[in-house]
Amino acid sequence: MSFIDASTTQLALVAETTEGITPTSPVYQKTRYTGDLPQYEKTTITSDEIRPDRNIADNSEVARKGVGGFNFEFSQETFDALLQSALGGTWATNTLKNGTDRHAFSIEQKFLAGALNKYVRQRGMLVNTMSLDITAQQIVTGNFDFLGQGGSASDSAVAGATYLDATTTAVLNAGSSFASLTISGVSPSPTIMSLSMSMTNNLREQAEVGEIDLAGIGVGRFELTGSMSAYFEDLSLYNAFLDHDDIALAFVIGDTNGKYYRFTIPKIKLSSNKIENAGNNQDVMLNLDYTALFSEDGSPAYDCTLQIERLVTV
Repeated sequence: MSFIDASTTQLALVAETTEGITPTSPVYQKTRYTGDLPQYEKTTITSDEIRPDRNIADNSEVARKGVGGFNFEFSQETFDALLQSALGGTWATNTLKNGTDRHAFSIEQKFLAGALNKYVRQRGMLVNTMSLDITAQQIVTGNFDFLGQGGSASDSAVAGATYLDATTTAVLNAGSSFASLTISGVSPSPTIMSLSMSMTNNLREQAEVGEIDLAGIGVGRFELTGSMSAYFEDLSLYNAFLDHDDIALAFVIGDTNGKYYRFTIPKIKLSSNKIENAGNNQDVMLNLDYTALFSEDGSPAYDCTLQIERLVTV
């Protein structure tokens, strides 16, 4: 017997025109990932019937959905479509802001198994959460997590399906790929060892009587939080925390002029702070958490909580 090798799995996505329905003759985009996969999940309830022989009478399937996601190493041009779903926005002149748009995907995992490959699929998949982690001397990593309407499995590809190759752009890192960091409202600008951001769309299941699949998916408030670890050089960041100041955070990552991304969080509050003194022969660090807020600042006004620009020249 030949078992399936995790190193040969393929992950592919296609944008849906009608949410929850895989397009006819779909053109799947193979995507790059480092682990984990979206899953089909069902909810069951065990009967509470009392039997004199002490056995369980039944177990009922009452709901099913698509959940989970995948980990990735950030690279240029690879995740632009998924960034739209994560922010609820649409690219306009290479600028993306969080908004109220819905971008759902059908997701397929292909497992190589000789003559009969195995396919596992989810549909109506909206990005619920996204994270991005930037740590000195490390690759920039992240995660997408989804909520969707259902799934299926098959020994054959979808009729008429074709597949676009995954991007081959360089994996970005926190050293040579990190072009700049700006923390407005703090002077002098601190030196950081790590930076993270986590966003959620607070998606919720919408169930209905008479159906096992979800009737729909509700979208909640867009929330963005994160953390940073900065070298304790002076009191500028610490005072911004003490005074509950409005500050702004922006960073640029990429590896080729014209192919950089700029992430801008125009208004944040430092929500917690810890001076970390780990002991002898260690640097004293400021470990801070932040919460992002809607901002009308800028010219033109940002009118968002998070803005991403692509094809930025530095």
